[in-house]
Formats: sequence, structure tokens, C-alpha cells
Amino acid sequence: MRFLSICLTMSILLLMTTGSVAKIYKYQKDGTWYFTDSPPDDMPTDRQEIPESSKATTPSDKEKSQILKDYPARNAIERAALSTVAIQTALGYGSGFFVSNAGHIITNKHVIRIPERQSEQIDDYFGRMDHRAKEIQKRFSDEKRRMDDYKRRLDELKKMAENETDSSRKASYAKEYRFREQEYDRWRMDFKKREREFLSQFDQYETNRQDFHYERSVASLSQSFTITLVDDSEHYAYLVAISETHDLALLKIDAPKTPMLYPADLSALAQGDPVYAIGNPAQLRNTVTSGVFSGYEKSYIQTNAQISPGNSGGPLIDSDGRVIGVNTKKKIGGAFEGLGFAIPIETALEEFRSHLP
Repeated sequence: MRFLSICLTMSILLLMTTGSVAKIYKYQKDGTWYFTDSPPDDMPTDRQEIPESSKATTPSDKEKSQILKDYPARNAIERAALSTVAIQTALGYGSGFFVSNAGHIITNKHVIRIPERQSEQIDDYFGRMDHRAKEIQKRFSDEKRRMDDYKRRLDELKKMAENETDSSRKASYAKEYRFREQEYDRWRMDFKKREREFLSQFDQYETNRQDFHYERSVASLSQSFTITLVDDSEHYAYLVAISETHDLALLKIDAPKTPMLYPADLSALAQGDPVYAIGNPAQLRNTVTSGVFSGYEKSYIQTNAQISPGNSGGPLIDSDGRVIGVNTKKKIGGAFEGLGFAIPIETALEEFRSHLP
């Protein structure tokens, strides 16, 4: 019996320190105590919930990150920021955060890859711009032919004025030639100005298009990325997995005991609860914006916390510093402020379950 008591005590301690968000129950049946996080259908109604078992635990001193061991954090939000990273790719900058002490980083798929739909839209845009450029080039070519024809008639008028023997007609031809010549010069100068402007804009367009195709090619092949921690140290992260169904990707760095965010209990999340978005908008590192949990929009968490470009892949956390979701997009429209959306953390962890310790 003493051995059974010790085993039960150890089971309780293990269950209470795993960082799980599931509730733990104990109940007595036929004189024997049972402990479970998956209540059976016939569990007695006088069951007891183990206090605080529904909350994720914070890391112990032994679990704390070694690479940010001495970095200060004055509150739960700053502690969460220690787990947030900036991600640099061929496409620009984004955000991510550690979800394990072993260096696993969750971010958005669109941070490291151009979404297929967006890529198709850009290709469609380039197609329309190419067609437009060809039309403009044809108009310039047609106008150049008209100018050349005008110049030939102008030269003929000049010869007529030079060869005319009648003084009255000679003066009339000469006067008309000077007028037409001024008209032609204004036309020619305006044509050259418009042509230079078009060629300059077209050259810039061609450069941008080539740069985009190059960046897309590099991004589609990239398997490693540069990440920057809150202490400005840089590390190389390699690609572990990309979700086929969600805007999610999993990276990893090889480092001793990275800081990590623990998942919040989403079942306890209520409208109006304060939330915070952490990320790197416009390369401004570890920026925090605040708001409230607004509700759910389909499968997304909705918030009025500002989520700007660069925040993508960063964490949306609660006031205890636990992660609620992965910031992924912002809706803008009409005369109202943008609405932020995040993928629930449960979805992300489930997606990469087989890759996480």
C-alpha cells in the first residue's frame, strides 16, 4: 500500500508539472483512487479537479534558456518577448517564436514562402503590365512614324520656299515653314520627354520584376534562415516542416535550451480579455501592441490588437505571457480600424505534433 501511495503521489506531481493545459481529475471507485486527464463516461459525479491543473506551468530554473540566461525581463510580457524572434528571408522580414526548449520555432508559411494564390496574382499583374507596356511601345512607334512623315513634308515645304521664284509665294511658303518647324520642334521635344519617362519607368519595372522572380526562386528553395533573438544575437534556423492546410511553418535552431512560450487554455479565453501581439513590424524588433480578444472568425482568433506587416508569425499572448495564437493577417476596409487575426496555438501544435518533443 505504501508503494501504491508513493506511485500515486508521483503521478500527481508528474501530471501537475508537464505544462499540459488539460484538466486533471481524481475520483474513487471500488475503494481505489484514480487520476486522469481523460475522464471516462462512468466517472463518478463526486470527482475532484486538482487545483491549478488547467493552467500551464512556467519553466523551472533548470528549464530556463541558456542562450538568454542573463537577459532581464520585468513582467510576463517581456518574458514572452524573450521567446520571440525576427526571421530574415529572401522575401524580407517576419516573426516567429519558440515552442520548445529544443529550439523549435513556429512562424507563418508566408514568411518563408510566397503563397501560391499571391504568386498567381503577381504573375497576373506582371502579365497585364507587360501587355500595357507593349501597347505604349506601339503607340510611341506609331507616333514616331507620324513625326517622320511630318518632317518629310516639312522638308518638302522648305525646298518649295527655296525654289519658288515668285516673291509673294516664296514669302508665304517661308512663313508657313517657320510656323510648321516650330510646331514640329515642340512635338519632337515633348515626344522625347515622354519617351524618356516611359523608358525609365519601364527599366525600373523590369528590374523589379526580375528581382521578384529571383527572390521567389530563392525563397522556394531556401531551407535555412537567419533569426535574431532579443539580445541581437543571430542564429541559423533550418526548415523542419511546412503545413499543407494552414499558414504555418516549423523551423529549428541547434542551441542549448532555448526560451519557449507555453500554450494558454483557450477554453478559458473570454471576450474582452486583454491580449498582446509581439513581432517585428518594419524591422522594429520585439514591438508589443495591445488589444482585447474580440471573438472567433471561422477558425481564426480575432483581436483589435494592431498586427502590421512584419508581425506575421509572431505570438498573440495573454496577460500571463502564455501564447494564444500565431499572428497571421490583418483585414482593412472602409472607415474602420484594421482587425487582426491569429491561428489558434492548439491548431499549430497539433499540426506539428510529430516534429515536437
